Amino acid sequence: MTTQRIQGRVFGEVADEYDRVRPGYPAELAADVLAYAGGPALEVGAGTGKATELFAASGIDVVATEPDPAMAAVLARRTADRPNVTVTVSTFEEYVPERAFGLLYCAQAWHWVDKEVRWQRAAAALAPGGGLALFWNVDWPADEGVTARLLAAHERFAPHIRPNTGPIGRPIGEAAGAREWAGEMGLPPEFGDLGTRLYRSGRTVSTADYVALLSTQSSYRILADDVRENLFGTLLDTLGEQVALNVETALYLARHLP
Repeated sequence: MTTQRIQGRVFGEVADEYDRVRPGYPAELAADVLAYAGGPALEVGAGTGKATELFAASGIDVVATEPDPAMAAVLARRTADRPNVTVTVSTFEEYVPERAFGLLYCAQAWHWVDKEVRWQRAAAALAPGGGLALFWNVDWPADEGVTARLLAAHERFAPHIRPNTGPIGRPIGEAAGAREWAGEMGLPPEFGDLGTRLYRSGRTVSTADYVALLSTQSSYRILADDVRENLFGTLLDTLGEQVALNVETALYLARHLP
């Protein structure tokens, strides 16, 4: 009997690798979020705790929800010395808050939450005036030659996957960017005081770690094993020893209106 895999729940298959190669989030982001809204905080889709650790370091209480047991196990190890962190193995949709939160944040996972209920659930979890912070990392090769070889390998083995090859197009940091985001995401009128921030950085990783990074992304996890092996083998053979990456972290803010 074959068990159907849910694309948003495949990360636990590579939980330790996910924790090793996925980038964290800028300290400036946490400072900006906490200037916008205070704790206690509810984290949605905490993964292995990259963002949990960042916010917990500020001293606020954090309830970190994560539906995958393997990911939650890494999260629990990461935050074992943080008494202000409570790890809950649950989807956000199924989690029943025991108190109102001043902040609800989600790193790299809001698109996996059920669109039919996510805003209603967020409003129910937040105190009036509480803040919502959603953020994502996007990275892409800094070298055009690497990008060309990356695209060629995808065209050959996985043409339906479009790897990241450039920056976020939305005008983040401008009012128009916030309105565009709110429209795309279907933000209801219970939320206002919109804002966006963009954080730029870069890093260089070995090609093996770049391929490992791709292997933690859901679109690659659900590929047939032979397709994934052929694609990744070609990347390892053609991209050189290292891959320099540009990184953008986009933050979107909204407030639960009283």
